[in-house]
Amino acid sequence: MKEFLFACFATAILHQTSFAQTSFQITSFKPTSEDFKYLLLTNKQIAANDTINEKILDLAEPMLLDSVLHRKKQHHHVFLVGWLIHAFGGYNWRAVDMHKQKFVGTVAHEGRSGAFEYTEYDIKYHLRFHLKKYLFKDFSAYDLQRKYHRQDIRPSHHTNYKAPPFVRDTNNIDGSIYDLGCELTPPAAFIPQLNYIFFPTLPVGGSCKEHPNFECKNPSMGFYGAYCLDCNHNCHPEMHPYEWTWWLNLKNQESTEKTWLVGLFHEGSNRFPKWSKSPMTGEISIPFAYDINHEKPVHPKIKIEHLVFDKFENKELEKLGLPSITLDAKTSEQSAEFVADDSTSFLCKIKFNEPLLTDGLKYWFSDLNLDKENNMLTGYFHLAISVDQLYTTRITFTVH
Repeated sequence: MKEFLFACFATAILHQTSFAQTSFQITSFKPTSEDFKYLLLTNKQIAANDTINEKILDLAEPMLLDSVLHRKKQHHHVFLVGWLIHAFGGYNWRAVDMHKQKFVGTVAHEGRSGAFEYTEYDIKYHLRFHLKKYLFKDFSAYDLQRKYHRQDIRPSHHTNYKAPPFVRDTNNIDGSIYDLGCELTPPAAFIPQLNYIFFPTLPVGGSCKEHPNFECKNPSMGFYGAYCLDCNHNCHPEMHPYEWTWWLNLKNQESTEKTWLVGLFHEGSNRFPKWSKSPMTGEISIPFAYDINHEKPVHPKIKIEHLVFDKFENKELEKLGLPSITLDAKTSEQSAEFVADDSTSFLCKIKFNEPLLTDGLKYWFSDLNLDKENNMLTGYFHLAISVDQLYTTRITFTVH
């Protein structure tokens, strides 16, 4: 009897830790694009060049099921005061675009609200842009701000609308005067956890430079959310709230392995009920590249660490229309095989810091390209989630 129970126990453990192998087709054999090649630079090389860092981050593509804004304006909800100053004073947030937008830039400075004000406690990152497409997209908000010609109630914060960035010489653009404030109040119950595990949130929680997921004063970051003007002040450009954020942790300077931090958030204040709706259902595709020019076979490895998260919504995720072949996080170790028609294959091992028994979180691979001339394997790793309030993760791409 003891032998039988031991056998059952051993079988159960083996089932939990065994690899669930799934095949994904290598679909192209083209020369590797320049931006994907940057992924094979050392972290030190990337950290020294904000433009390259931004080009890598720009390869990531986020989306949300709730990607369209159905209300042009949002306002404070402080009893009747918020509605009154919105209706009669024009104090509100106004959409620049009715579709949520992606921006990638480098943080010029960061900030946090000093204390909770009603439900407001914003985690702020002010971006400047080295990629022209985001700098030019920022022009549209400044042009709209000039059109509204609104002044902050504080005289010291009055705006000169006859000077740059509101008028510009397109042959001589100073990118340092263009700024986009990306702001979010995370769900209040998770703010302390986020401070220690994901990004700085507490009033005395330090800065990006001290945080282990950055260790950099001016990191490059990506954001996705509502692109708007903050007309509670002078209608300056903002992304408020951002709902996706992602960046590279480049602290292992001499390494070529890439560690991504990714977060999906519901706005935790009561200011944007029509712009940020729970549950949060979306997808982000993350680029990867492997150097396969080795004497021994290369086995790609992906380590996924679930950080701060709450309740998953299994049924909601189905609304994204997922591909027929996906992976989940129900076992701590899995594997995926990347297969070409000429029988070339690569075994990719995927390891989670803990299994999650949910169908509200799925992974898969796409756009697999084998560049035999340059000995590079590239593609996209997709993460799809449906969660009530937030999900944050650390994803590391390496070889073994």
